[in-house]
Amino acid sequence: MAQFRFKSDDRDEVRPDREIRMREESKVSAAATNFMSFFVRLMGIFMLLVGLWMGVKVITEVWGLYRGPQHIERFADAIDKGSNLDKVLANFSSRKPGRAKEREGLVEETKASEKQNESLRISYFLAWVIVILLLMMIGRLALAAIKTGGELALYDLQVKRFARLLMEEVRDPDKKK
Repeated sequence: MAQFRFKSDDRDEVRPDREIRMREESKVSAAATNFMSFFVRLMGIFMLLVGLWMGVKVITEVWGLYRGPQHIERFADAIDKGSNLDKVLANFSSRKPGRAKEREGLVEETKASEKQNESLRISYFLAWVIVILLLMMIGRLALAAIKTGGELALYDLQVKRFARLLMEEVRDPDKKK
């Protein structure tokens, strides 16, 4: 029997110049993939180191506040200067209507209460709360940077997991999760 070849059959054959071009493209693609993999790992190591540095700084700051709690005074003064919270609360507590006449007669008692108001500063306690929350937030950011940097540095682990998921999906296309 005679065979007839269509023109489309000629396209199936790979020409030598086309094969060389495909090899060159695959080399360039492999080099770009290798470079990106190296770059991602390098960025992962950088993020990991930054996260560790942030964590160490948070720990040293917490330890410094533990050893010298008077350092919080600067922050408390800044809060009081910006909001006048202590003065507002002192004025609010001294403006009780029933005690106005009593205070006129007892000058010494008011001086003692003013000294107590000075020693009991709400801005001091507010400063502690704010500093603790800030340190917890920065610590959380440090942990996230460490986790993300570690994942990027171990880039192959995610790629292998993704490839395994793709293979499972190809094997069982009808299986829906």
